[in-house]
Amino acid sequence: MPTMSETDTEAPDQVGVEEILAGLQSRLPERIAALALIAHPGDVEQAFERLDDNEREEILDQIPSEILSGWADYLPAADIEHRLSSLPKPEQREVLDALSDDELVDLLQEVEEADRSKYIQLLPEEKRQVSEDLMQYSENTAGGRMTMAMATLREDITVKQALDELRDISDEAEMLSRIYIIDSERKILGMVRLRDLAFSTWDTPVPDLMETGLISIDALADQEIAANMIARYDLMALPVVDEDKRLLGVITHDDALEILEEESTEDMERISGIGGDRGDQAYLQTTVFSHFKRRFGWVLILAFLALTSGWVLHAYEDVLKTYYILAFYLPMVVAAGGNTGAQSATMIIRAMALGELGTREFGRVIWKEARIGIMLGGLLGIFVALQIKFLLPASLTPENLSLIQIASVVGFALTAQVVTSTVIGAILPILAKKANLDPAVVASPAITTMVDVSGCIIYFSLAQAFFG
Repeated sequence: MPTMSETDTEAPDQVGVEEILAGLQSRLPERIAALALIAHPGDVEQAFERLDDNEREEILDQIPSEILSGWADYLPAADIEHRLSSLPKPEQREVLDALSDDELVDLLQEVEEADRSKYIQLLPEEKRQVSEDLMQYSENTAGGRMTMAMATLREDITVKQALDELRDISDEAEMLSRIYIIDSERKILGMVRLRDLAFSTWDTPVPDLMETGLISIDALADQEIAANMIARYDLMALPVVDEDKRLLGVITHDDALEILEEESTEDMERISGIGGDRGDQAYLQTTVFSHFKRRFGWVLILAFLALTSGWVLHAYEDVLKTYYILAFYLPMVVAAGGNTGAQSATMIIRAMALGELGTREFGRVIWKEARIGIMLGGLLGIFVALQIKFLLPASLTPENLSLIQIASVVGFALTAQVVTSTVIGAILPILAKKANLDPAVVASPAITTMVDVSGCIIYFSLAQAFFG
């Protein structure tokens, strides 16, 4: 859905997000009504995201149904549900009928069972049937994100007949730029563009303008696959079919953008060790307890796993006491491993999400990341060794060690740690994918702990070997 930046140059009849926010916070019905006439719903959505819970509920309670209907496709389902509960039935029907198919289904899937049945009964017969059909599919599948409000034509007609039919359904169809030609069993034969119909003679048979060999997706496929297909093949819409290849609906390009945004947000959160489902609520609209609940799990797990590093330090206690200079460079060695491991994991997860990598490329990926690690680690090791040789204060140098020995241990340990961490960062997402786990969930939290432990072991083992 298009949104407008607050800093964009605006036409005289448009208002920015800040002005919309101020208008909503004024709680003046006449000012909100005036904004509804000129504000884009996408900007209204952004303004709503910046309201706190109490403000949002108070403002929603003052918005009349005719204004809410215009904003319905853009506001979170929880906000629509809140306002619907306080509206009389005729106005509930008005708002529900204004929702597009996919947004309506999202709302119905979130409300309580009793409310769901009540709202479904308020819908017109055709929309009720569409909603019940769409609710058969999980919200994370292509079927759950499609709309049935697309234009279809039979093949045995002329351009004039096609335009007459399209004129009758123009108000119901969500998209008319792509029109699908189907047979008697609703199987896709091809697609025509509205512009081709508009610029062709009326007696031209529709099949003469039809493009065949269309790409489609099964209704049970994951929504992210559908969005990636729309991006990869540069589609305005992706047909969704059942197991018998019958046309069920389409996923439009704006829905694909929304899916990709949701998936990228989910991956970012999981990489950071944030679990659970964030829903469609913005940051400020999510309660403190919900934020706490989604973050606490991994924080607790990692806190206990970090004790492993303590055991490693305890095991090498004598080495650390004897060569106290090692403590000066230990944080750098461990941190370098964490940074490079996270970089490697991020690159692999992104490549896998875009379909650039699969588990079959396991060997090539590991070899590539190992070489990158050697180059990064080698260069870092040389710089640190030179720093120790020429810049390390004499007061920090133990009497029984030379600068060459210290530089060698730290330099080699840093190189080994970076190589190891880079390879670990590449291996974990691929192994997670092989095990049918989400690579973003497994990779980052595990890398943090593993490279901490590996860094300590590598560092003190090399010190023990070099210093005898």
